Amino acid sequence: MAYHIYTTKGIVLSSRPSREADKMYSILTEDLGLVHARAGGVRLEKSKLRGFLEPYALVNVSLVRGKAEWRLTSAELVETFPLSLHIARPLALIERLIVGEEVHPEIFQIARDFLGNPKLDTDAETRFVAHVLFELGYMREEDLALSGKELIQAVNLGLRTSHLV
Repeated sequence: MAYHIYTTKGIVLSSRPSREADKMYSILTEDLGLVHARAGGVRLEKSKLRGFLEPYALVNVSLVRGKAEWRLTSAELVETFPLSLHIARPLALIERLIVGEEVHPEIFQIARDFLGNPKLDTDAETRFVAHVLFELGYMREEDLALSGKELIQAVNLGLRTSHLV
């Protein structure tokens, strides 16, 4: 049986151990949306994928759709980003807000721009979450023009409206 290999850019949102030497990854991809994929043997020292699938890294990944899940077949590191709470919190939020495998190229681009922002602070984090909520339909466009406490209130309302957080 032949399988189609999908190659796309992705941002590794999280990983968790699975089985003895495998890991499950949540990857926000440009072409496939949010994908949960298994990498077989990635926890072994001899694994070729081991160093490329770090959290909050931009990667080129090749995936195969199996009967029950996606499988990672290869990965290439494009760029890594420094670990900080201003990165970890909003990317964890994306993982909770996006349900299913619907493609969201605009959210991928917003996340990529956010990670490339040299000035990551609370304001940048709030703006990022606001744009994600807008793209998912939980905020109005005019709310994006707000600033300070008003923007935070609009974001909190959007999060409550989603019923996912």
